[in-house]
Amino acid sequence: MSENFPLSAQLRDFGMRNLQLEDDLKKIEESGIEIGHISTTSKKEIVDPDLFDTDIRQSAKRMSDYYVMFYCFENTVRKLVKQTLLEKYGVDWWENRIPDIIKKEVKERQEKEKDSVMTIRSLDDPLLYVTLGELLPIIEHNWSDFSDQFRSRKAVRQILSQLNQIRAVVAHNVELHDDESDRAKLSIKDWQRQL
Repeated sequence: MSENFPLSAQLRDFGMRNLQLEDDLKKIEESGIEIGHISTTSKKEIVDPDLFDTDIRQSAKRMSDYYVMFYCFENTVRKLVKQTLLEKYGVDWWENRIPDIIKKEVKERQEKEKDSVMTIRSLDDPLLYVTLGELLPIIEHNWSDFSDQFRSRKAVRQILSQLNQIRAVVAHNVELHDDESDRAKLSIKDWQRQL
């Protein structure tokens, strides 16, 4: 910038350019292209800092990445199950290819949810009511339909079982020890290698 340009004007110009850049970067990420910018910008706390101890809030922030990891993983497995069985068995895949015990559990969850004040997930998609622990028996029950997508049935069982145990810790709001944190990351990588 020019030396003849007053410092306050230079700072204002710098600030405006920065705001424009921030806005452009935000739009790029909102369009679906991840560049890691949104996570670097500060966010307004949704939890009043005065309500909880600092150590609990800090632990929650550390654990939030694991929630995102398990959310993505579980929904990716659901998508794989649905796409595979829908492609092979059509719209009746749920009725014809899901073990009765899981259908019964899902029906009970749906009824319980209808009787609550919660927003109903989707009665049209019963797979949304299936837990990570129940996805494994679905895959095993239909192994012949999934065997061409995985290298080893035993490895899939081991990976999903281990991730389900770690997920329970995360879901019950307990901080993972370093070993379990490493194990979760490695298990996700193991899963990806199985595909």
